[in-house]
Order: sequence, then structure tokens, then C-alpha cells
Amino acid sequence: MVTRGVLAAFVFAAVGAIRAEPVGPGIAWTRVYSADVLPDACGWGTSKGAETRSELTPDGLHIVDGGTRTTQLHCFSRSWSARAERGGAAQATLRLISCTGRSGMCLHVSDGTHEDSVTFYPDRIRLAGSDLEYAMDTTDTFHTYLIRFAGINIEVWVDGKLAIDGWGSFIKPAHNGRRTVMFGSISSAATGEAYWKDVRFASAIVAAEQVEGANNVIIYRREGVYACFPNLKVLPDGRWITSFGTRSRRSHIDNTGGSARYVSNDEGLTWARSSELLPDPRMVREDGTAINPHARGWVYVDEAELPAIRERGRRWMSVRKGTVAYLGDPRVRFRHPDGTTSRVLELPCPAPAGVMSFHQSCSFLRLGKVWLTAIYGSESPKGRSGVWGIRSEDDGETWDVVQIAAPRSIGLGFNETAVCANGQGEMVAMMRPKDGAMNTFQCFSSDGGKTWGPPEDTGAWGYPSHVLLLRDGRLLWSRGYRRDAMGVRALVSADGGHTWDLKNEIIVRADGTGNGGDNGYPISAQKTDGDVFTLYYINDNENVTHVAGTHWPLPGTK
Repeated sequence: MVTRGVLAAFVFAAVGAIRAEPVGPGIAWTRVYSADVLPDACGWGTSKGAETRSELTPDGLHIVDGGTRTTQLHCFSRSWSARAERGGAAQATLRLISCTGRSGMCLHVSDGTHEDSVTFYPDRIRLAGSDLEYAMDTTDTFHTYLIRFAGINIEVWVDGKLAIDGWGSFIKPAHNGRRTVMFGSISSAATGEAYWKDVRFASAIVAAEQVEGANNVIIYRREGVYACFPNLKVLPDGRWITSFGTRSRRSHIDNTGGSARYVSNDEGLTWARSSELLPDPRMVREDGTAINPHARGWVYVDEAELPAIRERGRRWMSVRKGTVAYLGDPRVRFRHPDGTTSRVLELPCPAPAGVMSFHQSCSFLRLGKVWLTAIYGSESPKGRSGVWGIRSEDDGETWDVVQIAAPRSIGLGFNETAVCANGQGEMVAMMRPKDGAMNTFQCFSSDGGKTWGPPEDTGAWGYPSHVLLLRDGRLLWSRGYRRDAMGVRALVSADGGHTWDLKNEIIVRADGTGNGGDNGYPISAQKTDGDVFTLYYINDNENVTHVAGTHWPLPGTK
């Protein structure tokens, strides 16, 4: 055994006087994968490169990584809620066949502050962050490896015995603040092969109970369909309409598969398929003209145009074989009451790399004759992003682009932004930080969105956001929650969003699974009886990403 000090009863001392006790011997596992189905069929994210493969066998999940070029790796990942101050644990039972280098076959843990991984070599195991090793034969039979950590300390146990004592060694910063368990090959350069019989983890999470009186409804769920990004329109006649993507691939960029539209006549209790295409009533003037200020967003083109896209400095992504997408410019589309397009007004792009729109159910605001849609983009394809507003102050006759928030000098950028009137003469913008480990930021405007104050930390984590002005004058902030327990959470403000009731967070859903990116994008509406309906998409235990909603009573309204 390699040690750095003796840890009595597996109690870790964190930085300073803080003592952090991770999950003990009687571990209550948060998730268990038993190799009876493929991991990506039960909520694990996956990265599968060329010249790699995985399959189920009687000996467990067989992972083979034979590639050594960029992106040639094969691993599975899952988000969790591990924290440095309370620790966590991950365990795997496997038999190694081969491993040629660091992370060629490994078990990785990260807690949002630090991260490390155990690489399984044929003749030893090694902690990547400290290079502490333990000599053993990992190929002779199946062995059980347990990583336990808290604070800046980490231990590795093999078959119930302490093998590596990493006192003070859990110090490598977590990449982008991630909180993840990963297993398999996470190295492009190294190769590896192993049979994995069992992988489990415990993040020491506090149970998250859904708000009392909640009623969940499924709007659209189909196996093999990635249903995502629902919007919500509340029509003057009382109907509610949602449309969303029905993608054939689990992708945020490849829109193959189309979309669907559903309508509810009872404020979200039941839903039926609809073919009726209607504009958002908030975007229709009294003369019947529909006006849509938006960023063009992803523009899909043949990959032959890629050299020109790069020359322009636009952000781009590969969509599918032969197709790429790049970010377009801001514009305003006008439609006559008969549905024909009268004109499209192209606006100067404030971000050289192009701009994106967030859901207009969240990012659009009309307040009297002032119209505003929040957009975001960056100066370079990999640069920090800022937020702007496509704005009109004469009921849509003329338009300009105003800055809401620039990337901060500390290196923090902002992207998806929800806007709302706060009922106190101000507009509030809730901004998702580019660094996913940061809290949501907000800023205010007191002149109809023409100028904005500095970004302020809300003190709460979670994204993307939707903000609703309730009938009693309070603000309701709904947001995706992409940590364990994943789902949707909400907060209420009684002072126009300047402070939020952080001690009384409302848990709308807490049973999402899989990668965090398959959960969230909530939109809330207040019902006639004062209750709230929150629409979102979520991934379930069968790894089906679907569109659903929750009816829930709002505290303090009855």
C-alpha cells in the first residue's frame, strides 16, 4: 500500500478547520449500474470514438478502445451532486485486459472543485492527479475498486483493503467545475480494454422532495425520439400551445426528425396534437401585423461552405455528415395578417462570431410600446459571450441592438437570458453564465431596456431560466437543475427580483436522470386558480427524453 498519512475511521480533514466525512462503510449508493443493459440505455452519457466499441457479454460490459487519434475514446459519464465539503464515493468491479497509458481504462470522479481518476494498468493502479501507485495484477480476475474522497483527500480501496492513501492529494481543479462520474477510456492517445461488471456511486445527496400537491403530466413521450426544448404560448381564447423538437438523434444541434405541436384547452391538464400554426400573441400588434425580433441562430449549410465560414470568423459546429451549421445575425421578421411575409429587417451583428436566440417564451418581453428580445454571442468562436437586446421603443416600427451584459473582466461570459418586467418599473434579465459551475447572474434596467446595470450574482445555481410576474406582484423564477437530484426548481421574490427567497426553494421535479443537458428549459404560467403550470423536458429512468409539465400550488397565494 502507498500512503500519505494514516486516516482513522476514514475521516478526512478538509482545508482549515473544516472536517468532511465522506460516505462511510455502509454506503447508500445513489446509482448502480449492473451491466444488464448498455449504459447509454439507462441514463449514462456516452462518448464513442472511431475504432472503439462496447457490448454486453456474460462477463459484463466489454469496452474496447483501439484508437489513438483525437476523439478516439470510449467512456460513459453521469452527473452527480458530490461536494468537497461532504465527500463522495465511486466503485467499479472490473477485469482489465490491457491499458497502454494514462486514462486508457479508468474510473474518474469530480466534485465541482477537484477531480481525479484511477488508471488501471496490467501491473498496477495509479491516481492521475498525484501519480500515487499500488502494484497488483489487475488482469487475473475481477477486482472491486472503491474511490472515496472529501475535502482535499482521497483514498482508493481494492477488494476491501486500503491501497492508496491520498492525504492532501485531491487537489487537481475540476474541469469547468464539473461534477461527474466517468468510466472506460477517456484518453484519445491511450488504448485499453476491460470487462466492467458493476459501477456505482454515492454523492451523499440530501433527499429532494417534490413540492406538496404537485401533479406531473406527460405531454409527449416516444421511445427512440429525443423530445426537447418546448415553448409555450398562452392564447387570448384560453388555449395553451406548445411546440418542441422531436429529434431522431440525442443532439442539441442536429434537428433531424422535425417537431410537434400540442394544444391544451384546460390550462395544461390534458394535451392533444395540433396542426394549427399561430404566432405568439405577445408579438402581434393591434393592426394584426406579427413582428418577431430574433437571432437567426444556427444556419444549416453544406460542409463545402466551411472555409468561407471560418474566414468570416463565425462559430460553427458539425451537424451530420455533409452538413455544418454556423451562427447568423439578428433580424426582425414582419408578417401581414394573412400570413405572408412582408419583409425581413437585417440588423448589424454585435458579435463577430454570430448570435443566438434563447426560447422566446423566456427571452422576449413587450412592455407598452417597448419590445425586447435577448440574444447572445461572442467576438470569436471560442470567446466569452455577451448579451444584447433587439429593441424597439415605437411598437415595432424601428429597431436597434443594445448591450445588456458584456463578458466580465474576471473572465465570466453570459449566454441564454430570460427577461421580464418586475412590476416595479424595471426590467430584469436572468443570465446563464458560460461557466456552468457559477450561479445565475441578473441585471436590471429602469429605462425600458435601453441601458442596464451591472451583472449581480443571484446566489442560486441552475439554468436556463424563465421569469414570470405573478398576479400578486411577486416574481417567480423557474430554472433547470442539472445536478442530482436533477429536474426543475423555482424561487420567489417579493421585491422585484432584487432578492430571492433562497431558504424556501421550490422543487418542481427532482427525478431526472442521465446527462444534465437532457433536463430543463422550464417555462411557467399561472393558472386561473392561482396555481402554476411549469413546462419542461426531462429524461427518465428508461433514458427517454420527453416533454412534460407539473401543476403545483404556489405557496402564499391561497
